[in-house]
Amino acid sequence: MSDAVLVTVPLLEATLEAPRPSRVRALKRHLVHSLRALRIAKRPERLIQKATPKPTGFAATVLAAGCATCRGHCCMGGGEHAYIDERTMARVRRDNPDHDANAIIRLYLKRLAPLSYRGSCLFHGPEGCTLDRALRAELCNAYYCNGLQNFMKTAPVPDRVQIVAARNGRERRSGVMTATDSRCRNDVTISAERGTPAHVMAGTDPAISSRTVPREMAGSGPAMTI
Repeated sequence: MSDAVLVTVPLLEATLEAPRPSRVRALKRHLVHSLRALRIAKRPERLIQKATPKPTGFAATVLAAGCATCRGHCCMGGGEHAYIDERTMARVRRDNPDHDANAIIRLYLKRLAPLSYRGSCLFHGPEGCTLDRALRAELCNAYYCNGLQNFMKTAPVPDRVQIVAARNGRERRSGVMTATDSRCRNDVTISAERGTPAHVMAGTDPAISSRTVPREMAGSGPAMTI
């Protein structure tokens, strides 16, 4: 029986594919439209959103493991726009004053994932987002699913945490992470551990710990960049 807090996140099961030229063209059109919207803005500096601080410490370890175990379900809505708009472009132009519009577009096109999850954001690669935080939409830097939000609101912060990604009776688990262990594990492993956890975060299906993990899911998932 594990005494670790279970943090439940969505489960993404999708295949990787090279980006289709039509999708890349759609992304480029969207970037052009976003830059044009910025150009006609009366007060472009007011469009810049407050930056979300990058997670640190044990929270960063848990959040990274949460995204790695899920593999990016929230990225599926990014499509050919990645949530980028004139607000994103206002920040990028501010941070890159020597870049004209074409150079800004090239910054993004150079960071396209060679392989991305089918139907997902074009920057959603097998190791996470291929964009630096400075190039992402602020929404992407700030967003966390309900399970991870509930973890961040928990006080005091639990000492032992395990991520469970679940959907339709299937699950994928991280290793157990310990706050006092400087070698906190970020690797994703598949586990069919049974038993009732000491505590389950909001949104968790109480039956999840007794479900059998399908044989074809055995193995490890990649680390995700958040």
